[in-house]
Amino acid sequence: MKYAKPPLALDAQADQLLQRGMTGDRDLMIARLASVSYYRLSGYWYPFRSAGDSFKPGTSFDDAWGRYVFDRRLRLMVMDAIERIEVAVRSQLAHQHSLLHGAFAYSTDPGTLPKLKGNEHQEFLDRIDEETQRSRETFVKHFKSKYGDSHRYLPIWMAAEVMTFGTVLTFFRGASHKVKQRVATAFGMPDTVLALGC
Repeated sequence: MKYAKPPLALDAQADQLLQRGMTGDRDLMIARLASVSYYRLSGYWYPFRSAGDSFKPGTSFDDAWGRYVFDRRLRLMVMDAIERIEVAVRSQLAHQHSLLHGAFAYSTDPGTLPKLKGNEHQEFLDRIDEETQRSRETFVKHFKSKYGDSHRYLPIWMAAEVMTFGTVLTFFRGASHKVKQRVATAFGMPDTVLALGC
């Protein structure tokens, strides 16, 4: 079956909602539909639908909009918290690894990442190399121009800043038990608990 629904102008979208039994200020609906698509908002008014395409009596656009705003704010708060945790773990991991093994041991001594087996260490370095090449960070350019003749890889505390989250997880997974213990201790938790989250 072919999809045959035509695109609708914003005023037609608002009119369609009103015709289906949703209440609300038409001009405000149009303004909000201009900033957040009908399709995105439809998930927030879905629970208010009755048989067919109509809405249950008393369904207002403001109620659906309120749910969207609450969800957006909650998502931002959760993402902020996750980002703070991720940055802290990333920082501690690079810090503790460097204190135990030095600035460049991650790239020169596979034994400092004993949990990476076979080609995993080289694959880890290849990813870091790609991420470093993609980076537009000033500190990367500075390091490459000043020390690039002697060092292919960044010191671990710099490399950790250009790693994707997936590469950080590989770094954590590959780290020695001692490094993981030190990172966990910095957060006041057993390393087994920290490992569950990573």
